[in-house]
Amino acid sequence: MRFGTVAIEFLPAVQRILADGVPDFSRLNLVDIVREVVGIEHIEVVELTIEMEHMVPGSITPEVISKLVDLKDELGHSYSVHLPLWSIELATFNDFIRTGGVESICHSIKTSEPLEPEAYVLHTSGSLAAEFLRSKTSEAMNLLVCGYMTSFSMKSVDEIISKTEIDPRKLAIENIEFPFDFTRDIIDEHDTGICFDTGHALTKQSGDESVLEFYRQHRDRIVEVHLNDGIDTGTPGKYEDHLIIGKGELPVRDFLLELKKNDFKGPLIFELTTEEVMESLQTIREVVPEVLSQS
Repeated sequence: MRFGTVAIEFLPAVQRILADGVPDFSRLNLVDIVREVVGIEHIEVVELTIEMEHMVPGSITPEVISKLVDLKDELGHSYSVHLPLWSIELATFNDFIRTGGVESICHSIKTSEPLEPEAYVLHTSGSLAAEFLRSKTSEAMNLLVCGYMTSFSMKSVDEIISKTEIDPRKLAIENIEFPFDFTRDIIDEHDTGICFDTGHALTKQSGDESVLEFYRQHRDRIVEVHLNDGIDTGTPGKYEDHLIIGKGELPVRDFLLELKKNDFKGPLIFELTTEEVMESLQTIREVVPEVLSQS
């Protein structure tokens, strides 16, 4: 099995940039960061938060992309890309905002193409959709809202595929804070892949299925896993996810052995800090060493 990690999380990025409380964007060197994380034992894939291009000026340029390609040739790892999600709402009825989001996604796909990513992770809805679903309305109203917003997501995904000519199976639509029954309609309509976030499933953000139930139901389309732990608080909007493996309710051994049994070939990406990744790998080494034997 192939494990990977995000190149850098938001807070660690901020910590690197700040020097005595003053932001210095030159302190964040993505090439050096990727070299560091690939040096972690068992890490073979690096997921790039491509939105960093907008958050940290100069962090992702054509020159940086070229250097990342050279680093891939040198170290032998591969990449996946998490497409923009902050300030993006592909499910909105406001077409100015929706089409702006589509253009941002398309730009990021084109920017990262030279890296030959294994998958492009996409959120087909955002904070607006989540806010509507958290409001105290009837089940019938929720279903109406979900169907309405899904129609705009459907249109957005169609435009992204048409404009970029991306292989739809490389577009890995993630289970997020939105009923996955509706998201699956988008996936089936456009023949896309799935990015399965275990923490989002554990915290019931996308439905009531267990991790194993979700995997078995959707494994025909899963091309990447975001591997993190979580705890269901029972309160919508208050999620304890993206936890170190072993710190939540993830059935670590059963789930990873299920992936191994099915010869899952996609990357398992930790969305954690470097220290948390190393602790998670240690837990896996102790609980289910079989999945690390060939790494």
